[in-house]
Amino acid sequence: MRTPWLIRPVSVAWCAGLWAYFLKALLLAFWLICAAKVGAQPSSQAKEIKPPQTAAERESASAARVMLLVSYHAGMAWSDAQIAGLRSELLRYGRPVKLSLDFLDTKHVQPLPGYLEKVEDLLLTKYGLSPPRLMLATDDDALDFALRMRARHFPTVPILFSGVSGSRRASLQQEGNISGVFDDTNESQNLALMLKLLPQTKRVVIVHDQSRTSLAQVASLAPVLAQHSRLQVEHLTRMSVREVQTRLRALRNTDLVLALPFNLDAQGLVISHEEASELWAKAAAAPLTVTRDVSMRPDILGGYLITGRMQGEYLGRLAVQVLEGRRAGDLPMLAAPGVPTFEHQQLRLWGIDEAALPNHAMVLHRPANWWADLRPYLGWLISLFGSLLIIIALLINGIRLRHRSEQALRQSTQNYLALFNGSNDAILVRDGKSLAIIDVNPRFCSLYGYSPAEAQLLSAAQLSDEANFYTGEKITERINKARNEGPQFFEWRSRRRDGSHFWADVSLTSFKLPEGERIISTVRDISDRKQLETQAQAFQHQVKQIYQNLPVAVFAIDAGHRVTFWNEQMTRLTGVAEKDIIGSDEVWRGIYPTARPCLVDAVVDGLGLESLTHLFGDQLRSSDVVPGALEGEASIPAQGERAELWLRFCAAPLRDEQGQVIGAIETVIDVTALKRTQASLLTLNQQLEARVEARSHELELAMEQLLQADKMAALGSLVAGVAHELNTPLGNLLTVATTFADVSKTFGQELLDGRLRRTDVVARLDQLHDASQLIERNAKRAAKLVTDFKQIAVDQSSTHRREFDLRSLVDDTLSMLSSSHLLGQVQVELDIDPGIHLHSFPGPLEQILSHLVTNSVKHGFESQAEGRITIQAQAKGSDVFITYADNGCGIAPAALRHLFEPFYTTRFGQGGSGLGLYIVYNLVTSVLGGGIDVSSEPGCGCRFDLHLPRYVDSQPPEI
Repeated sequence: MRTPWLIRPVSVAWCAGLWAYFLKALLLAFWLICAAKVGAQPSSQAKEIKPPQTAAERESASAARVMLLVSYHAGMAWSDAQIAGLRSELLRYGRPVKLSLDFLDTKHVQPLPGYLEKVEDLLLTKYGLSPPRLMLATDDDALDFALRMRARHFPTVPILFSGVSGSRRASLQQEGNISGVFDDTNESQNLALMLKLLPQTKRVVIVHDQSRTSLAQVASLAPVLAQHSRLQVEHLTRMSVREVQTRLRALRNTDLVLALPFNLDAQGLVISHEEASELWAKAAAAPLTVTRDVSMRPDILGGYLITGRMQGEYLGRLAVQVLEGRRAGDLPMLAAPGVPTFEHQQLRLWGIDEAALPNHAMVLHRPANWWADLRPYLGWLISLFGSLLIIIALLINGIRLRHRSEQALRQSTQNYLALFNGSNDAILVRDGKSLAIIDVNPRFCSLYGYSPAEAQLLSAAQLSDEANFYTGEKITERINKARNEGPQFFEWRSRRRDGSHFWADVSLTSFKLPEGERIISTVRDISDRKQLETQAQAFQHQVKQIYQNLPVAVFAIDAGHRVTFWNEQMTRLTGVAEKDIIGSDEVWRGIYPTARPCLVDAVVDGLGLESLTHLFGDQLRSSDVVPGALEGEASIPAQGERAELWLRFCAAPLRDEQGQVIGAIETVIDVTALKRTQASLLTLNQQLEARVEARSHELELAMEQLLQADKMAALGSLVAGVAHELNTPLGNLLTVATTFADVSKTFGQELLDGRLRRTDVVARLDQLHDASQLIERNAKRAAKLVTDFKQIAVDQSSTHRREFDLRSLVDDTLSMLSSSHLLGQVQVELDIDPGIHLHSFPGPLEQILSHLVTNSVKHGFESQAEGRITIQAQAKGSDVFITYADNGCGIAPAALRHLFEPFYTTRFGQGGSGLGLYIVYNLVTSVLGGGIDVSSEPGCGCRFDLHLPRYVDSQPPEI
């Protein structure tokens, strides 16, 4: 049993085409519904808006009249497809087109002279002798009739055609002012392809009638048939439909059937292309090919197919060009290409491999793994079928509206009210004569604050700002423009019932109805958008004010090197007023004495540094901050009363959203005073270097005296440390001298960037004064270091060994530190095993604890109001293990590995000498004979682990 056509498996490509078709059907359905709404008689509950109906109103329309003559009858798929394609292209034309559509019905009536005379009289009666803008004809009979009409009545009207045999090209070119698209399929190409796909073919059976189109296609087959002389050729023509079917049933699988147009059999029976293909497909026992898409059926193999839709689209494109002013005779006569289309089951039936098909061939109803093909589009297909259900519902509703006017009226009223009442825009309907408000929707009431009854008493002035431009009279002028010129769209200051105002987008459209003219107004509140626009304008003004009031001279040019911005600082610097330079390309005025390119000109032209050396020397460089910017400085010679200037420039490109350079902006800073300051700083720097050298010599003498005075061998390493520590203040003094150059460079860059004020310049000069004080403080610091090391030597020389209790020693040390107010709010927790006695040196151990506590207070608890110190001690055999920990800020990993080095401190310049933990390390390892380890993490405090022998039998070394 044959599977119904509509439920057979389809390919994804076919589904995509069906989706496009149904989208167009949706638009058509919407148009039909709207047409049904307009055609229905209005009731007391609905106000229908209808297009012009009377002859006078139709004449008032400004649409171009186009006459379309169709050879055949309405409902014929080939003709309907051409009309649909034509309409789709005419919709792209920017102006209204009035399309007059007439069918000659030559499939049912012979186009004899008498019949054509009557049709001609009918058309002249319908449209009069006023010539149309353009005449369109589909298929040969309509083209012949169009040529007849033009010859008799409209000699200057251009003619465009579609669906016409290409054999008429030469004769049509003689007509003049005519063009179109031929529907000839390349039958020779089609036959050659089929013979390639079916090499076993021995006979070609051609089914055709005696129409001009069929005979022309038969003639086109001659070249291919001549190349295959072994083939038998049989023509099935001048037969009845039944006779043709009988012959087709008798064919074998080595035969090939070419189905050409067959619309009239020997008995006068008229059949359509699709009806003929159905009849041949049911009877044919051999492969069957067709020439048109409307003829394609599941039992037909396929071939190169032309489509009525494509014919109509080509015709529509030519029509748009003629309506836009081109002459029809100047347009080429086209030939729509055929699309290779095949049926999958037929390919399998006749043993044809799909790989042998032409590129981009369409294979219909391919069943293999169709679910896998459709799976990626499952969501899309669900939406498709949902849309199809909506489309079907709309189509059914449209048919019911057209056939049942009362039901259509009710449905139309409901739809109208739903759109009218559910609109997000306020809608007013006015009478065309009195301009009185007839109806408003709920959005109008909520937006303006009036009830529907109150709204009908309002005038245009009561809904307007009535200030400046926004008056009722201006609204009346807009309404008159809507009547005469078409819909009006504009912004308006509207007024609510409470007197408040808001900005609105307003559209006015005039409609002519049987009961009179109506003016439809839609109002959309755009207050938020206007507020954003106002803010944007304010921001733009603010930015301009910022540039105008910058303490730096700024100007800008466009891509044509014309000045677009020139602030007050540029006027003060150059003496050229903004009004005299804006729009000019003489940006050099006021800067250079003669005409020459500026830095912004080079940026706009995209010149590199190498190209600008002759203009700016080696003072130019690329900016490290702004991509594509150039900066530099130059000496500007004196002009008139103005002395020589040193100017610093920085020019950057201005780009659009695509990154293209549309101009450039440049800042100009007068650095003349800076240059003078730099010269002064250079002189002062040389003086400071001399002073530093003198102080350094004095410190070296003091170091030699210290080394001569300190003869103790145990302090040798400390003396070396003294030399190292003295080098630190000396290095600081030398650093001050070398820093001046960097300070001046930084000072100049900051001036160029416009980030310094006069107070900043004074602050920089104060730094120079502070430098001499820094030298003096470092010299005093060196002297103090010498004194501290002398004291360390005295303390170490007075150390004696004795036996002592560890807990008592720790308590005494903490008591001493508490009396000196060093501990403050610090909490100390002790966990020392009782009875731990050491025979060692108590003085160094006290000194170790003092240094650790001092280090925690000054470094670990610097940013804390309170701190906690924990001291633990345990005796294990002949050793004592002491743990000192605090909960301070901890020590950074980079500093941890240098902690016990002499003179290493993180408080350089704040009183720290860097000797505390160095002394601790030497006391633990050299004097007490033990070891010390430190561990810490930033933010987690610091911990020192000491292990000391309980008995020390030697004298302490001097450190």
